[in-house]
Amino acid sequence: MNDKIKPAHQVGPVSAFFIPQVMQIGIGYLSFQQIITKYSQQDAWLASLISGALSLGILWVVLRLLENERQFGMPDLFSIHTRIFGRRIGTILNLFTVTHVLLFAIMSLRSYIEIVHVWVFPQMSMFLFSLIFCLIAWYIVSGGMRTIAGVCLLSFIYLVPLSILTLFIVPHAQFENLLPLVDHSPAALLKSCYELTHVYLGFELLLYVYPFISNPREARKWAFRSALTTVYFYTTTLILAIAYFSQGELQNTIWPTVAYWKSVRFPLVEHIDIIAIVLLLWATIPKVCLCSWIIARAVKFTVPKIKMKYSLIVILALMIAGTTMIHSGLQVKRLNDVYATYGVLIIYIYLPILLFCQWIKKKRGRSAAS
Repeated sequence: MNDKIKPAHQVGPVSAFFIPQVMQIGIGYLSFQQIITKYSQQDAWLASLISGALSLGILWVVLRLLENERQFGMPDLFSIHTRIFGRRIGTILNLFTVTHVLLFAIMSLRSYIEIVHVWVFPQMSMFLFSLIFCLIAWYIVSGGMRTIAGVCLLSFIYLVPLSILTLFIVPHAQFENLLPLVDHSPAALLKSCYELTHVYLGFELLLYVYPFISNPREARKWAFRSALTTVYFYTTTLILAIAYFSQGELQNTIWPTVAYWKSVRFPLVEHIDIIAIVLLLWATIPKVCLCSWIIARAVKFTVPKIKMKYSLIVILALMIAGTTMIHSGLQVKRLNDVYATYGVLIIYIYLPILLFCQWIKKKRGRSAAS
């Protein structure tokens, strides 16, 4: 693949704000309160801050990896693997990381279908919905990175009202539910941090998008602003959930966010929860589009003769097959658990090791040159 991206195919640096934001905010926003409070109850907001701080540290690792690679050509994960480990091992590592991207897309799509089945259309055909959804994704991805970035921006705009809806529960919140403060052990907080890991995942896709963002120095600032905004968003939502529900109610409510959406009332408008769930479709479309584009680029990088427009059809067919093979809510939960474990392995363990290997490779190169 070419080492330089044409300016006509690049997006502005502000894309580094809303692309990771849209990747991180999704279906997990509806249920993470129940999961994270299982171990640390009213102190769960501390675990959210700790997880957010860790994600900021890993974002620094991601941006350092990309900036170090810029002097050698294309600053993306595919090129990093190939340069450091060689073509053969690099291809294996690319397959390892791209599998995580595929899991992310299938998990996002199937989780949204589960929400729609439970709250809106119980008899909806899973295959038909997946087929129509992937046809829309194919149309968007065929337009290239700029089209995908535009959809991400639209998604960000459409999700703003959902965050505003959360504020309507403030008058009903009992903030004494947050007491006593710091009443749990570090082990309990760490367990909650692990449970929250999959919610903060998504920013790592910058590893594949970064070459298409112009003005990298400005983009780095926007990336950190995005991460901080996500931490603020999830932490404030969690605090409001702890203040609104009792611990017993929170542990017995699968989707707490939907539960307090149901309590919101407007004149002449009923079922705000259903309207919000439909709007959440815009949180799923850009995830599937960007993941499909990344996997198609991986195929193009590995086998240059295969055009992206052909591999994209196979990729979306795999997503449809993977989605329709998961039949029950329990299987959806297991898929989320697998994705979370895979994400911890790649993001919090593999990427720091990769940065160390990159540093070793750089040191050896200097020694050989001298």
